[in-house]
Amino acid sequence: MSGARTVYVARKGATLRRDGARLTVVSRQDAPVPVTVHDLGQLVLMGNVTLTPAALEMLLREGVDTVLLSWSGRYRGRIVGGPSRNVALRVAQYRALDDPARACALAKDVVAGKVCNQRVLLQRHARRHSKTDALDLGIRAMRASQLRLERLGDLDQVRGCEGAAAAAYFRAFDDLIRAPGFRFDGRNRRPPLDPVNVLLSLGYTLLSNAVEAAVHVVGLDPYLGALHANTAGRPSLVCDLVEELRAPIVDALVVAALNKGAFSPRDFEDTGPGEPVRITPHAMRWFVTLFERRLVRPTWYEPAGCKRTVRDIIEAQARAFARAIVGEADRYDPYLTR
Repeated sequence: MSGARTVYVARKGATLRRDGARLTVVSRQDAPVPVTVHDLGQLVLMGNVTLTPAALEMLLREGVDTVLLSWSGRYRGRIVGGPSRNVALRVAQYRALDDPARACALAKDVVAGKVCNQRVLLQRHARRHSKTDALDLGIRAMRASQLRLERLGDLDQVRGCEGAAAAAYFRAFDDLIRAPGFRFDGRNRRPPLDPVNVLLSLGYTLLSNAVEAAVHVVGLDPYLGALHANTAGRPSLVCDLVEELRAPIVDALVVAALNKGAFSPRDFEDTGPGEPVRITPHAMRWFVTLFERRLVRPTWYEPAGCKRTVRDIIEAQARAFARAIVGEADRYDPYLTR
């Protein structure tokens, strides 16, 4: 796996300049910060960050995946050096996902991983703390969804099962939050209306960015998936591969961060009834730091029989999907937590 670094630039009004063989982040408020390029795999620019032409030319020449996010963490686009050269893989992907039976089988594998990991997170919390009625109902519902999924052979039915499982999971999610001043009354987004949903949405955006980078590295087409319908402008394959990773990477991180006091209600700004809740710049940077620490933390990876960083696991799962696409594996094995 690649040991390339990811660097986030989240300074408002900053400019990224070329300085010899490296880049430098320059802003009025802070001292210049050098960024070496030789081991830089991905550069994430958050908010109003300017790239000089010389810096852009260096990033393109070095093949650095440059991702553009809004200050709130919404994906805006990316700058890449060119399309994948792995034509055979993409042809196989188009053929496989144009086959309803294969697309349904791959979608079932993705949903199976997602539901399993959501159930594990609820069970883990119930064991370590207490099994509330809501957690017990959620765990039972997730198990019922797992059993139902095994019998399904239609893509719309698979999608319906995934939606029902997600609803049951989030009905129990509030019982995972034990931090004073925070509660979860259900999933909402576009825009998120409470601090917990703000953190979940931000985490999912950062995770999607990491998954899309891995998809590009492997050479798959990010816009052609199995579970999610192929809609113009939506990276459906990225959405697919994110599903199994939501609970172990983002949901677990948000729950742990809140319960350990990493954030307080003062880190969020209420803009009025029905209006989005905004995270403060300091809290935004801290969450990004926690997310990046999560990506580099060694975690047991069963297919390899050893520990790997979460970022490497994400890339390994993209490669596993590619193997299933070209027929080197009988099925796609999603990432499962224990």
